[in-house]
This record gives sequence, C-alpha cells and structure tokens, in this order.
Amino acid sequence: MSSASNMSPNDGNAPGPIAAPRRIRWGGIIFFKVEDFVFEAPRYRFAEESEVFEDMFQLPTGSDGAVEGTNEEHPIALEGYKATDFDALLKVLYPTPRDLISGTVELKKEEWIGVLNLSTRWNMKQIRKHSINELSKVSLNPGEKVALGRSYKVARWFRDGLTELASEHPIQPLAELKSQLGAETVCTLLWVQNQALRQPRERLLVLTGFTLSMLGCYFCEAQMFTSSGNCISCSRTIAVDDYTALKLADGGNTFQVETAVTTSGFSTTTLHISTQHVMCRGCSQCALAHTSYSCLSCSRTHGNRWFMIKARPGKKVIEDDSASQKVLEEFQDEIATYESWDQ
Repeated sequence: MSSASNMSPNDGNAPGPIAAPRRIRWGGIIFFKVEDFVFEAPRYRFAEESEVFEDMFQLPTGSDGAVEGTNEEHPIALEGYKATDFDALLKVLYPTPRDLISGTVELKKEEWIGVLNLSTRWNMKQIRKHSINELSKVSLNPGEKVALGRSYKVARWFRDGLTELASEHPIQPLAELKSQLGAETVCTLLWVQNQALRQPRERLLVLTGFTLSMLGCYFCEAQMFTSSGNCISCSRTIAVDDYTALKLADGGNTFQVETAVTTSGFSTTTLHISTQHVMCRGCSQCALAHTSYSCLSCSRTHGNRWFMIKARPGKKVIEDDSASQKVLEEFQDEIATYESWDQ
C-alpha cells in the first residue's frame, strides 16, 4: 500500500511556483512641451525605451533649484519636433486597454511616419522596428520608399524604391523626381535605367507591378480576385488594383512566358505563375494562401496550379532584374549605412 511519504512532491502535473511580482518604478509624471502643447505622461517608459531620455532625466538640478519636467509650469521643452508626432508616439508608448484587446494600435499612415521619425531620432529601437513593420503594411509608392528610407535609415525601402523607379516604363516626370529625390540621385537613377535597358532583355525579365485583379483563371482566363484581400504573412491590406503591393519571388523558374515580349511594349505578354510565388512587397513574404481557389466564372478549382497574368495596356508588369543589381552597385555605400542602423 502506498503512503504519502513515498510519493513524489511533484508528479509533473502540479503547477510550479508563481513568480514574484516585478516592482516597476514609475518615476512619477513628466511634463513635455512640444510646439505650443504641454503633454504629461508616466516617466518610466521614456527612460525604459530611450537612452536619450534616461540620460536627460539624470541631469542635475539647475542653479535656481527648478527641475524641468516636474510640473506644467516647468515642462521639458522639445524644440524642433511636431506635437502631432509626439502625440502619436504617446499612443504607442501607453496603449489603451482597447488597443491591448484588439492587439494593435490604430494609427494613420502619417502618424506612423511621425512615430518612426521620433523613434529614430531618440534611438527607440523596438518602437522604430514596430513602426517600420506597420508602415510596410500600407501602400508606399516608389518615391515615398526612397524618401522615407533615406530620411529614417530604412535600407529595404530605399533599395526597393530605387529599383522600382529604375524599372518604370515610362519613368516619372523629371521635375517630380527631382523634387522627391534631389538632382544627384535622379541623375544616378537615370544612368541605372539606361544601363539596365542595354542588357539582353530575354535573360532579365522579372514580374512586378501586377495586381490581384490581373490574376486570371488558368482555364477560362476570367478574373480570379474581385475584391481586396490581406497578406497571409503580415496582414497588410492589398487593394485589388494596387500595383505596388505585389511582386514575384526572387529566384529561378518561377513563371512561364506564353508569348514573346516585344520591344514595342509589354501589354501583350501573358505569364503563368503559381500562388506560392506571389509575394507581398511590404514584408517580402508569401501573400496568398496555399489553398484551393475556385474560379467565379467556370467553377474550376486551382490548387497549386498556375494562374494566368495578362499585362494590361499602360500597366508596368515587367521589370529588368539588372536594375536591382545596378542600384546595389551605385548606392551600395548609402544602403550599407542604413543596414548598419538596425544592427
């Protein structure tokens, strides 16, 4: 007969000890003045997320005995920043219960750019990374990618934006490009495009700039997607006609060209691709679920069978892979600088 003294004190099913609560030093309330607005917030998150503020809070008291930030009459003045950007940052630093329940902080595109600006300038690494991920879920045109990538040291945006601009047919108006990128960058970009166009085209075709609406049934050629969807990898919304949202996976034989590509344009080109090769430009991961899709027109089912893509007149669907390589060669130092920012 078994006795209690012969039993193991823990048979593997009993719960382990509960960890003791971690003491949080809130540090009191801190007051900031940005433009004409005074903000107040718990002090600890600023010191926790940024060495800039941690050092700032350790500065000695002034000769007059006043301590900046301790009350509304003596706030810490943050010069050269926007109040709207700071307000957006506070929403990320101090999410509401509703934010926590929904699993996300709902900010507009411009607000996330503001958060990226401040988190970059104040070296808030986790928040910077999160804002980059959130902005990657929205549609950024090539010019925005270059400008934001350069301003906030995001190598992927900078590189992809330049490659997309160099691959455009036709390229954007010169005045528009100069206002976005500056004359020197535009000159280099035009040179990259010129060099790419000199390469043998049949070896350098890469599918890009297509939309969900251009994915057609392999059997009857009817449109497969008639409404917006979400990337299965990052949940970014992909509008049905957003030609900046999707790209083809890098690598070898990922698509088949049914008709020859002529020098007069790409509008007659028909290609066949598998869903597993349709990538989201925001996260560079697979955008479509590896599942069966039924054609709304003929009811035939597509498993991992090919979808048809037929380029429409006036839409950029083919780009030169050489443009990507030339961009890396000509902008390698600047790209390397941005890549080192998050290391």
